[in-house]
Amino acid sequence: MIDKQPTLDPQRLLVLRTLLGFTIGGCLFFGGLNVARGVYPLAAVEFAIGLFSLWLFFWITRSPTPQRWLLIYLLLFFSTMMVAIATPQGSATIFVWVFLIPLASHLLLGRKRGLVIAVVFLTLAAVIYFYRMNDQPQLMAVLPIANVVLCALVLLALSYAYEYAREKTEEQLQALATTDSLTGLPNRAALEPVLARKHAEAARDGTPFALLSMDLDHFKALNDQEGHEAGDRALVAFADLLRKRLRASDMPCRWGGEEFQVLVSGTDRDGAVHIAEEIRTALEAISLTRSRNAPRVTVSIGVAVFPDDGQAVAELLLTADRRLYHAKAKGRNQVVASPPDEQ
Repeated sequence: MIDKQPTLDPQRLLVLRTLLGFTIGGCLFFGGLNVARGVYPLAAVEFAIGLFSLWLFFWITRSPTPQRWLLIYLLLFFSTMMVAIATPQGSATIFVWVFLIPLASHLLLGRKRGLVIAVVFLTLAAVIYFYRMNDQPQLMAVLPIANVVLCALVLLALSYAYEYAREKTEEQLQALATTDSLTGLPNRAALEPVLARKHAEAARDGTPFALLSMDLDHFKALNDQEGHEAGDRALVAFADLLRKRLRASDMPCRWGGEEFQVLVSGTDRDGAVHIAEEIRTALEAISLTRSRNAPRVTVSIGVAVFPDDGQAVAELLLTADRRLYHAKAKGRNQVVASPPDEQ
């Protein structure tokens, strides 16, 4: 299976298209000026980049590899900038465009790749500056050079800091979106993509995995008798039990209400049943409530194993769910790992 490169997020796409629009207009304008001035090689380069930018403006949303084209565009854009500032006939003021490098690099490529690209092209621009301006004492004085260097470093630092803060904010939002706020376990939105990847890997490599569908017994009675706070404490305690009893390669998840799912990696039916029984007996041995008169909470578990119990993820989830409710029907506090006629 070949992984597709990720699509551009809306923010980066908007920044890219804005920059492409300015590139198209700028290349046509400056290309025309350079034709009038007789600087034909630079004009040809600018017209070529303008046409490429026009094509990319419409192609970027249809491309299966947008990240690759984004990188190609930035390398061409910055390289054209280097050609322009290195052209002897060019104005010294063209160096102001260099300040765009750290901003565009970080906004389009992210913190790490953006920093690398920005440092490379800023260094190259500095080399070109000293090469072109060595015969102009007023531009080689300490004060103008210090101003230019300091301004470039400030822009580099600010764009890096902005991208770092943005990444951290996205990570926090992602964690909030994929974590159950009560138990701290991954939620359904977190398990589903992991389960899809595990299914694809297992189908490719022929390795088994199991799903344990769990439901806390007598949980509604506990809520009704002791209140929702007692129910919440029971859910948190059961989540802690799962963390302690499961392996690092397994993934527990609060599926909703008092129902939990566990993705058990690299395990056949016997191994999955063993893990499920460990969880069941561990919960049976402790009390999740503080009151002696509270209903005793246990767990019923249904087990489904890939590929024996289904070839598709939806089929496995349905099988595990059916076996969970068969465990409930048989009296609760037990593990069911095969169809009723095999019991």
